[in-house]
Amino acid sequence: MENPIEPKPKKMSKLIPIIAIVVVIVVVGSFVGLDYKNLFPPSTTPTTSNQVLYVYPGVSGPANSEHLLGGCVVAEMKGGSTPAASAQLMAYLLNPAVQKACEAKTGFIPVDKSSYTINPSKTVPTIYSSSNSTAQVSYYTSISTADESYVTGVINNFQKDYPNIHVSVSFVTAPSIVEEVSSLVTGNSHANVVMTIDNLDIGVLFYDGYLAPLNGAKITAGEGTISSVTNLTNYEVSVFHGEYFLTQLVNIPLVWMDYTAMQGAGITKVPTTYSQLYTDAKILDKKYGVGEINIQGHGGSSTPTELYQWMVQFGGNPMMFNDSGDIQAMEYMYNLSQYFSPDYKTSYWATYTGLASNSYTMMYYQWPGSVNLTKLGMKSYNSTDTVANVSLKAIQGGVFLRSPVSWIGQWQTLMDKAWVKIVEDHVSSWTSIPSILQSENSAMNSFLQTNYNQQVANEYENGTYAPIEGA
Repeated sequence: MENPIEPKPKKMSKLIPIIAIVVVIVVVGSFVGLDYKNLFPPSTTPTTSNQVLYVYPGVSGPANSEHLLGGCVVAEMKGGSTPAASAQLMAYLLNPAVQKACEAKTGFIPVDKSSYTINPSKTVPTIYSSSNSTAQVSYYTSISTADESYVTGVINNFQKDYPNIHVSVSFVTAPSIVEEVSSLVTGNSHANVVMTIDNLDIGVLFYDGYLAPLNGAKITAGEGTISSVTNLTNYEVSVFHGEYFLTQLVNIPLVWMDYTAMQGAGITKVPTTYSQLYTDAKILDKKYGVGEINIQGHGGSSTPTELYQWMVQFGGNPMMFNDSGDIQAMEYMYNLSQYFSPDYKTSYWATYTGLASNSYTMMYYQWPGSVNLTKLGMKSYNSTDTVANVSLKAIQGGVFLRSPVSWIGQWQTLMDKAWVKIVEDHVSSWTSIPSILQSENSAMNSFLQTNYNQQVANEYENGTYAPIEGA
């Protein structure tokens, strides 16, 4: 039987609400906009010195065109001796004016609606009075090292406004934050700890009981959060019976393209479906003699996150592995992989420089905050647009989130194994794909039975841990 270019779409069932946000790496950069009607206007013959970078939300899958919402949350460790001081720092970080400045420096989308006004609110709720005694707060953040100077500046400004709150900043990875907080809590520490951390990692801290409950209404100010963040908060309250973390930084993956190379191959329209993407991949391969489609195939959390979006757009539930939409997505990836750039095996968060070095023509998908155009040396297709504008266009097409379950690391490991078997090792036939995915589903089920309990395993098999949709 001939390999299917694109599996037929299936009817999509209602997704069960669940939370998630993905790790992102942020690098200061300028970003480009979207023009569906005139993607490639007439230009001169493409040359290396005339490369143009173009960004758009990407293709629509058989089921939908929604995007995986990514970013970080802010939370407080339980047991702190002065929780009001910690809450004051969180209120400052979530202030609309601070968030708008953060978007300009890092590319993260503000979560407060007031941040999108000309003059966003600078008012921060008073939680820790200036007459209170001096308090010490440790602030851990997993934000990229490229943004350390910006974050340091924010904290310095905070301490000028709140001289009786002394903040020590630590730039560490999300897993390191989990380890440090776990160690402090189990050691009965009364330190005041605030953390900006990936939401997948925050799940471990919540389920282990290491987070302090928050009063979001007291901490936040402004006009309220954007709808996707409101959905996240509402679900958190309904499932966890309280607020234990607040969304602070939002990101959404986009497709990055070498405009000039596309034009050089005679492609004049942006691919809007997976069938068109497959056709364009063949055209690019024929023109340049090598695969031109690159993805985050590095492994770890990078590849599973990439696959999560593809599977949902095919109508699947990625956590299950063997949902019919998951299978269709992997069948498509198997066929598309013959046109992958050789770089795909090493590409991960913040990998994008191959666009400028002619290693590939399309980067599917990459987080906006990861791209620094000044390092690429490529011209922006439309330098007047900001990352917030482009990303919000993607958000308007729909978003979904994934669960910060404490076993997300094991799921990522198994999904990466499936990827290696199907794509990297390239199984002899796509007909082997369903059995490979079924095997990983069984492995996940066994892990949950052994390390959790039968109820969690049953909930898993019943599809409880599925994406939540929200506009």
